[in-house]
Amino acid sequence: MHRLPSLNTHDPNYRRLRYIRYADDFGLAFIGPKSEAEEIKGRLTIFLREELKLTLLEVEGRKYKVLQTIVPREGKNPLVATWGGIPLTWDIKATIQDRPGPQWNRRSELEKRLLAQTCEICGATRMTTQIEVHHIRALKDLQNYDGREKPLWVKVMAARRRKTLVLCHTCHGDLHAGRPLKQHVLRSRTGST
Repeated sequence: MHRLPSLNTHDPNYRRLRYIRYADDFGLAFIGPKSEAEEIKGRLTIFLREELKLTLLEVEGRKYKVLQTIVPREGKNPLVATWGGIPLTWDIKATIQDRPGPQWNRRSELEKRLLAQTCEICGATRMTTQIEVHHIRALKDLQNYDGREKPLWVKVMAARRRKTLVLCHTCHGDLHAGRPLKQHVLRSRTGST
């Protein structure tokens, strides 16, 4: 029973029409008599020509299957849009005129600042202390110091118009504790000055 088909594979009345769409292309797949496939093709041709105003045009004396629409304008040349009409034959002598695309592997300003591994307040480097990044939500948050002098880190971020500030561990701790930031005595990891 498992080997027997559930349908009559030679049924003369069996028909199937599938519509497949990918992006702006589409295809029709039909299972049935060739005469009915030709009828469907004819009706589709009439629809494309009369409803959508799309026809088969010649390009440089050769016929291609393309879509083209023409919008006539008074006193001006008509607007013509063509999809296709490009010969897809390989030309070994063709010259490539492509421009190189934009380079996306360039480092951002923040990456460059991080790779410098230097505190932007006291100048400490990764050789003396750990480097961290202070981040604020928005530049408008820097305006919350009306009526009093702005801390050094606020002035630096406002002047640079940046939401990030690369700091050493000490400066970052002082910033969050509300202590004024200042030049620190730089010590190496071994403890010598």
